Parts: sequence; structure tokens; C-alpha cells
Amino acid sequence: MQITACKTYKFSVPIEGQAIDPGTGHRMSSTSKTWLFLKIETDVGIDGWGEGTGEWLVPSVEATLRAWFPLLIGQDPLPAEALSEDIMNRLPWKGGSVFGTAIAAINMALYDIAGKAWGVPVHTILGGKRRDKVRVYDNGGLTFNSPEEARQSAAAARNKGYTAVKGNPLETRDWPLDHHAIEHSVACVAAVREALGPDIDIMLDTHGSPTPELSIEFARCVAPYRPLFLEEPVKVGSMAALQELSQKSPVPIATGEKLFTVREFKELIDCRACAYLQPDLNHCFGISTLVEIARLANHQQMLMAPHNASGPICTAATLHADAVMNNFLIQETSSHYFQLFNNYVDHDMVVKDSYIRLSDRPGLGVEVKEQDVAKAPYEEMEYRQYRHADGSWKGW
Repeated sequence: MQITACKTYKFSVPIEGQAIDPGTGHRMSSTSKTWLFLKIETDVGIDGWGEGTGEWLVPSVEATLRAWFPLLIGQDPLPAEALSEDIMNRLPWKGGSVFGTAIAAINMALYDIAGKAWGVPVHTILGGKRRDKVRVYDNGGLTFNSPEEARQSAAAARNKGYTAVKGNPLETRDWPLDHHAIEHSVACVAAVREALGPDIDIMLDTHGSPTPELSIEFARCVAPYRPLFLEEPVKVGSMAALQELSQKSPVPIATGEKLFTVREFKELIDCRACAYLQPDLNHCFGISTLVEIARLANHQQMLMAPHNASGPICTAATLHADAVMNNFLIQETSSHYFQLFNNYVDHDMVVKDSYIRLSDRPGLGVEVKEQDVAKAPYEEMEYRQYRHADGSWKGW
């Protein structure tokens, strides 16, 4: 079998609502999100699909993929991990989100071909599933505009089949140590817990932008409402800050979506600087690397809660990786984007009681509606405005 052609498709999907900073009035999100699909064709009629989606990365990732097409044409696609490594071995630069996302798209597509060629799901190729279904949560299932809206949004997520929801606290802060933002966010979490009872899991994501001091105080105040974890409570870059916060926080800390290589994760794992790891398959060089990170984390008894803010192909691929992890905890999904999947792919992913049953279809288990994808519109994403009251930057 040989690879004969490669194609990319980029298109835009709508974002649900527009996040407006209540303090400054600045818009904190784009009007749409870009998905990037990769198709790899072979001389035996078996096609593989991958995904290279990422906020504000798609044009760069697509250009990188197109530059690498000559390294794929004529190659045997079945040794997915070896071929993925072969491309990176030709480059002196080993890290970064653009390279990580481009390789991830290729890696997914190669595994998809292998599964279809051998008539088995990808989780079988990876060594066999450890579970029959994967627990998922609804990212964006909580809105924190007010306690009442938080309560209503959580109830809506539960009605969609989720018993685990995540929202973004501390977004109302207008300076680095804003205690009013803490009080507001805690009130929202309290309303959710009171309305939905003890059996719903609440996750809180601060996007890596607060100061350590603000996050520590927030964790102390919100702990009585038993969040499952506090995600990215400090900026990436200081292991000391992350370790200090993990030691002082009564809420377990999760992080990892802005890390890409095994080396970066190993540094965090070796000193057990958090409780839960959140690598994103779409950025950490693919299925092979995500599984390797999970195995390293398992030695330190750290649990995996992979990040996922992408489309249907990456979601399916991540579920296959989740299937083979001994130390899996929970998987991020978005009910908003999930409802769009049917427009672009045929799949059998269904959320029921916060679980998705693993697919036994060959490959990744999705078939792209190529004609529909080719006709889908594309618009450039706009960069967010995310600032304090004095105009200084407060995000990422």
C-alpha cells in the first residue's frame, strides 16, 4: 500500500453566543471557530482522515501540512508511529504547537488507514481497550454571568445527557487581585451545587491567566462545593508556581493543554506538580504521544483528563486513546460542537449519562462527508480582547 495524495479542508463553525467581558465590554471570543481536516489517500482505495484544528493556528498548520506532503507521497501508511517520527526526525525543531498539531493530523489519518486496512478499531491497534465507554463532561456547560444563569446552564447540560460540566470562573476580574471576582464565581458554583445536588461533577477552568495568589484564594473559597478540579490556575512557564499552588490548593489541580512534547510532560510528571494531566491529542503530536504521556503519568499515579476543543475527528481519535489508558479519569467534550458533528461526518458517538460508548467501527470510526465539508464556508478567526480595567492584558 502506498500514499498517493493528501488534501486539506478548512472551514468555519459557529461559536455559541459571544463572550463579552462584563468589566471592560471587550469581546473575548471570535464569532466562529475553524476546523481543519486532513485526508490521506492510498493506491488501494482506503482513505484516512485526521484533524489539525486549533485556535488561531489553522493557517500555519495547513501551510506546514502542505509543505510535508512530499514526505508522505509514496510511503507505506501502515507504520503510523514510525512515519510520524520520520517527518519530525528531518527537522531540527522538535516542539511547538504548529508542528505538534500538523503531526497529530497526520498521525490520526495514518492510524485511521491502518484500522480500516486491518478491519479493526484503532483502540485494538493500540493494545486493546480497558473500558467499554468513556466518561465525558460538557465544556461550556456552565456560564458564570450570574448564579441564576449558572444554575440554568448546568440544568441544560444535564438534560443533554451530562452529569459533569465545566465553566470559566474569575472572568469578571478587572485587576490581578480582584476579590469581587472570587465572590461572584463562588456564588455561581454554590448555586449549581445547590440546584443539582451532590452527584454532578463541577470543573473550573481559569485558562492559565490568574495570578497564583488569586487562584489560591479562589480554591480555598470554592472548595466546600467540591469541584472535581481547578484547571490551569497559573500561567504556563513556572514549575515552582504550579507546585506551590498544587500544595496549597484544597482543590485538585489539572493542567497540560499548552504543553506539547513528552519531555515537557515528563518534567511535570517527575515532580508530580499537579493531580490531573490534560494533554490535547490535537497538539501533542497525535495518538502515539498521548498514549505515551498517559503511560508515564501512570507510574506516578497521576490521572488523565485529556483536553479537547476540536471537531469530530480529533474527538473520535481521543476516545480511542482514552480507551487504552489505565489511568483515565474523564474526557472533555463540548455539547455545542458535538451537535454539529452530524453535519460533517457519519459517526456513532452518543452521549448518555455522561458516557460515550467506544466504537467498534474500523479505524477511527468516522466517515467524513467530503462534499459537505468542501462546500462549508471559511472565515478568518478574530483575536480576542481580554483586558483589565486599566487596559493591560489579563489572559492566556
